[in-house]
Amino acid sequence: MRPINRLPSLTVRVAIAILLLSQTAAFAQDVTEQSLKAAFIFNFAKFTEWPADAMLTGQPLVLCVLGDAAIGEALERAVRSRTLSGHRMDVSQTTSSGTPRDGCHVLYVSGVTATQAAKLVAGVRDAPVLTISDAEGFTQIGGIAQFFFEHGQLRFNVHVESARRARLRISSRLLALATAK
Repeated sequence: MRPINRLPSLTVRVAIAILLLSQTAAFAQDVTEQSLKAAFIFNFAKFTEWPADAMLTGQPLVLCVLGDAAIGEALERAVRSRTLSGHRMDVSQTTSSGTPRDGCHVLYVSGVTATQAAKLVAGVRDAPVLTISDAEGFTQIGGIAQFFFEHGQLRFNVHVESARRARLRISSRLLALATAK
């Protein structure tokens, strides 16, 4: 009887491990700031409940992006072919000099001045619109959620009173992940 040679088996296992590790590293490199923020925006929508009169049956959930085309494109990829609570999701993009379309359920604002952000938030203050931005001080001017980086990680805070005023219910699971800033 011939002895079993374990070398090829070990070589194959090492090769598979290297292949898997290199693919994992490649996937990790594909995560951009834009795709990460788009995933957060989608999850904010996923863990938010709108009042019954905010969306009629068959009406899409409209995610508006103002001022950051890269986030808009990443968000379009993230929500493509997905539904949320029975509603398909549409992404609407506007430049920072434009105004978001009526009917936004989520409004992400980036690349605007503090004055522009304050004006946008004031325009939807009592409407059931989930406002999100990466602008410094966004929640202090009445925005609902704000992204920021802390120790190299994307974090967010939520202004619960602004969400209540907009008649939005933010899941306690999402609020538990929010960071006080």
